[in-house]
Amino acid sequence: MVYFMFCLGLVLLVCGGEMLVKNGIKLAHKLHISPLLIGIVLMGCGTSLPEISTSLSSLYSTPPMPGLAFGNIIGSNISNILLILGLSAIISPMHIGHAGFRRDGLFLIMSVALMGLVMMFGRTDPVIGVFFILMILGYFWICYAKEPEPENIHIDKKNEHSILILGGLAIGGIAITLYGADLLVSSASGVARAFGVSESVIGLTLVAIGTSLPELTVSTVAAIHKHSSVAYGNIIGSNIANILLIVGTIGIVHPTYIPQMWNTFWIMMAATVALLICGGYGKIPRWVGAIFLCAYVIYIAFLF
Repeated sequence: MVYFMFCLGLVLLVCGGEMLVKNGIKLAHKLHISPLLIGIVLMGCGTSLPEISTSLSSLYSTPPMPGLAFGNIIGSNISNILLILGLSAIISPMHIGHAGFRRDGLFLIMSVALMGLVMMFGRTDPVIGVFFILMILGYFWICYAKEPEPENIHIDKKNEHSILILGGLAIGGIAITLYGADLLVSSASGVARAFGVSESVIGLTLVAIGTSLPELTVSTVAAIHKHSSVAYGNIIGSNIANILLIVGTIGIVHPTYIPQMWNTFWIMMAATVALLICGGYGKIPRWVGAIFLCAYVIYIAFLF
């Protein structure tokens, strides 16, 4: 049964990601906004839901596990850049618009720096939480106000739906993707135990990677369909949301201390800087994607 659930979760992930990308692109066309904005806001935040739910549930567990909550944030951001962007670039080299990159890169490095400052402070509180939430709301507003002109994308007029239907289908794609990720992670744990893999190995590999599965699905599907701006926007939006939205929510609803995970924090910072360097050149070619994947393998070895 566990193998069937594993396969079902994989199928739901692929179908949900396909549904989200296709309808998200059509929704962007219908609203006369860029696919990059859809990737950042709708897909980026939508695919961050597993990280949000995992981090909050780990704090409300008995005993609370803040190490899991904040380790999940850092680990997911590393996975998003090195694993997911690396794989997406190998599938289809990514082209990054300079105007959007300056805005997104600034907020991304600011969010990582703020995460470091909060770690130095040692805990979150409602003041920090409200500040982080206001930061991400301000980012969304700037994305909307300063977005570039929409790309010229072919839309099948014969099968064009209303904004309400397209929005519902896109949200449905998020729901299917999240449910598929949950099935895949839970069943993969059973498969791992069946093969005698230890609980520590399961936690190290499945918590961060498992909660990044929606981003992996959406970005790879977008790369296959040659929508590099959607794949890039999904990762940028997700990484910013992982820090500002999750840490902000934790600070408001469950203030707690933050474990000093500086080794993995600096790996996240290095991955973010590498992404910004690529963005400065305006593209992520296949060979850089391969380097990102190799770096991710080294990172996993470092964890062990």
